[in-house]
Amino acid sequence: MTIAASPLVSIIIPNFNYVQYVATAVDSALAQTYPNVEVVVSDNCSTDGAWELLNARFGADPRVRLYQNERNIGMARNFDRLMELARGEFVLCLSSDDFLLPPHVARLMERFVRHPDLDVVYCNAYFANEDGTVYGVRRMPGEFPVDFVDARDELVDEFTTTCPVCFPCALFKRAVLQEPGMCGDPENGQDARDWELIIRLVLAGKRFGYIAQPGMAIRLHADQFSGDAYHRSGRNVLDFAGYVERYIDHPEFVRRMRGRELAVARFLDFLVAAAASYFNAGVSPFNEAQLAHFAALQQRLRARAEVYEPARVRESRVSVVIESAGPPRSLLEALDSLVAQRFSAWEAVIIDHGDFAVEGLLEAHPAWKRISYVRLPATVTAGAARALGLRMIRGEYVAVLGADNRFMPDHLERSVETIARSEAMVSFAASRLLVERASDTAARYEIVGEAGPFGGEESDVVRLDVAHAVPLDAVVFYRGLLNSAGGFNESVPLLDDWDFTLRLARAARFVPTRATTVEVRMRLGLVAQRLGVVLPHYLAIVDALYTAYPVDARGAEQRARHRAEVASALGAARDWLADRNGVVAFMSALVGREIPASVAPAVQPA
Repeated sequence: MTIAASPLVSIIIPNFNYVQYVATAVDSALAQTYPNVEVVVSDNCSTDGAWELLNARFGADPRVRLYQNERNIGMARNFDRLMELARGEFVLCLSSDDFLLPPHVARLMERFVRHPDLDVVYCNAYFANEDGTVYGVRRMPGEFPVDFVDARDELVDEFTTTCPVCFPCALFKRAVLQEPGMCGDPENGQDARDWELIIRLVLAGKRFGYIAQPGMAIRLHADQFSGDAYHRSGRNVLDFAGYVERYIDHPEFVRRMRGRELAVARFLDFLVAAAASYFNAGVSPFNEAQLAHFAALQQRLRARAEVYEPARVRESRVSVVIESAGPPRSLLEALDSLVAQRFSAWEAVIIDHGDFAVEGLLEAHPAWKRISYVRLPATVTAGAARALGLRMIRGEYVAVLGADNRFMPDHLERSVETIARSEAMVSFAASRLLVERASDTAARYEIVGEAGPFGGEESDVVRLDVAHAVPLDAVVFYRGLLNSAGGFNESVPLLDDWDFTLRLARAARFVPTRATTVEVRMRLGLVAQRLGVVLPHYLAIVDALYTAYPVDARGAEQRARHRAEVASALGAARDWLADRNGVVAFMSALVGREIPASVAPAVQPA
């Protein structure tokens, strides 16, 4: 599909009694740098002089078409009326109390031109005072920190966090909005019809793009429809509860929210509490019947969350989260190992935060159409990158692959079969350690040694309280565990994977695959690897983990011995890491395994 040069964009503006704002809205639409816009205003029988002002200011402008309804037909039908009047291939709905920045439409259209298969492109927004003074950026929990193109399931955020898609920020393909049933029933009793429209688009599988830079301003004022009065009255909660009730049995909701039902129930709890504490000084705006209705919805969600069907894993998608800040070639080879998987139902979620963007290289990779990709503007911790990746997953099961590591072709297949056979929520494999060194070209690494298998036994899971005994790359888990285990620790510079695996092990039973299907690669001198950078802080991070997860007296003794062994290995790191056997010994010490006699380094720690 291609998009013709500068297709017509209809900026539609519904208005009712906003005489003090509507001219600014129209002016901002006419000031767009995009060359081909029409502005269509439908006035819903204003009584404050807005209709007269619109005619005086814009009646002679050929880019503006003004209409007034014979009677006030309500907000929803006025939107339908504007859709009938719009002529553009693309539509932007601007509230008459908000205003656009001049490049807004151009930026959104540029994204459509680059990615014509998108259905909706939206951006962030500024907040403005009643007088139009911009004072801050709209920062909602559902907002994404960076641009993306179809990189997450918008349905998850629509039902688990605060209004991520702000309607006036979005540019729609007109044909999408005209699909039967897309706009819903204007008589359904919900106020936030734009919210439901986004939900319907998402349930219909429409593709979204996002631009993090704000492109317009939302004016906050006392008369705003979705402002304080809307939230103070609790209508936002009633709307949300209505959407949950309406779509809870929708096949797409059931499939895509499986394992996330508790997050929906918690969000409803949050909205109910906020309506009382934040807006009404602790007084609930809801009556007993409404509160009982909310509780019944939450009970339905909790009951559904308790149903786990492990056999479904064979037909489910596995989301493989990869954070990459190192050499691009290593990332591409990690992707090669995914393409080679015998289990084909996977997607790759890539968070790129290295020195330069790798999107161009990924576009040429055979896995590109199965990749959800975002580029961070600066390097972050691995935990922060992986936490962002968890916000992007679409799969019912999750794996994490370090960009330096590899899956063997049977890894996902064996993991899935283990979960199905054992009815567990987590499987884990054994690993092989490969030692690499930089080749003469410095663009590739060659294998100079290996050891293993490591791990893959139930005893390794028990040892997680003491040492990093189970590499996260070896684990495949059900996404519903995120409700109890939580996400990644974004603050630590290393060992976020150990921290996360430990919490997973405390939340669910790990079942071994009894196969060595993961390659963990370490380089001589830890060249271009994160561990080499943070070695001086390694013991401090271990101590912080020990403090965060207390153990009994026996466990404390084991921890003390392990800490001493790690300290000893760190003291000899310079010599050990220069030798292939030394690398194996060093990593054995860090993961709490006995150093094999066959690879004991010539230089022993002090």
